[in-house]
Amino acid sequence: MKPPVPKTLLIVEDDAGLCHSLVEVAEKIGFAVWSCDTAGEALALAEAFKPTVIFCDVHLAQGDGRRVLAKLREDEVMRYCQFVLVTGDWVGASQRDSIELEADAYLAKPFSLQEFVTCVETRYAQANL
Repeated sequence: MKPPVPKTLLIVEDDAGLCHSLVEVAEKIGFAVWSCDTAGEALALAEAFKPTVIFCDVHLAQGDGRRVLAKLREDEVMRYCQFVLVTGDWVGASQRDSIELEADAYLAKPFSLQEFVTCVETRYAQANL
């Protein structure tokens, strides 16, 4: 049996209030959390800390969550992290593009804090299989 992976989470969200709430909730359920609001910062933090789960908005003020996912899927280590794409526009090309990138989960905005908890806990459990 392999040892459990660390309970680590990177939240990439450019809505400061939402990001703060998500960080607080994730810390309360035992995750070590890093957060940022740009694609560039997300890639740097993922490289530095190798989070088990990444929760990333598609539309960022500086960049695109789909590009973060695509870049991480090219990395030998980070291609296996659990990646959740989050967006409020799940129709048409945006949805098709996201599915083709093979995110591990999708969460549509608006979502409840309970939905967030369930999502990240499920992804963490999946990482431990």
